[in-house]
Amino acid sequence: MISVEAVSWQWGEVDAVCERNDVTLTHRRTQARLSVRDGRLVRGDGYAISSADVRRELARVGAIVRLRQRGRYLVHAAGVVDPSGRAWVLAGDSGSGKSTLGYALTRAGWTSLGDDGVVIERDADGFRAHGWRDALRVSRLLSGEFPELVTSESAIAVNDPRQRLSLSPGSVARSGRIAAMVFLARGERHAIRAIGPLAALGALIRQSPWVIIEDDHSRRHLDALRHAAMLPAFEIEHTRAELHTIADILTRTAA
Repeated sequence: MISVEAVSWQWGEVDAVCERNDVTLTHRRTQARLSVRDGRLVRGDGYAISSADVRRELARVGAIVRLRQRGRYLVHAAGVVDPSGRAWVLAGDSGSGKSTLGYALTRAGWTSLGDDGVVIERDADGFRAHGWRDALRVSRLLSGEFPELVTSESAIAVNDPRQRLSLSPGSVARSGRIAAMVFLARGERHAIRAIGPLAALGALIRQSPWVIIEDDHSRRHLDALRHAAMLPAFEIEHTRAELHTIADILTRTAA
């Protein structure tokens, strides 16, 4: 068993121990292990006999580390691609409305990149957003806005107080050039404002906390977020009313 003192960082139920760029991941409840060695995922003790949920948790964190080593960085965000092919990154804390607005946009004809994570990558032309394959999760409590949710009650996740349904996003995009970073918050009124690079960088670090991992990739990760913060960035406070107008709001914002 890994001692508390040896743990370098934690994410959910996963403890990580780093030795330079190699990372050993241990599921806290089951002690199943998965490692990232030389850029590859290597199964450890207990992984093969663990439940699908435990393997998924370990594999998700392992993929985040592996992508980071390759210059691709996960942001806690939903991602969508508009009809003109531009990607929009909708970032925010849990409960800020990322999935809900992402779903609303797919109903308006946009395509989905991801629900609870988007991978960003800097290249010679700027930044691209890549899909992170997750089902959309939307609260059944919004069936008054989205009537089709009533027929999907059997898909509610067990013990989820938000009564979220796992839904197919329909049309899925692989990647897209990022048009803007959008930071979301629920509110009692609709408001939108442009923010500068410093505020955007702080918000991005909050939604990509793996930047604090001390290894050979931390400087490049921070540099990528710093440049991503120079993209057009907006804070949007939204209400239920914007579920039906968000596509128009973002389209006007990019004009």
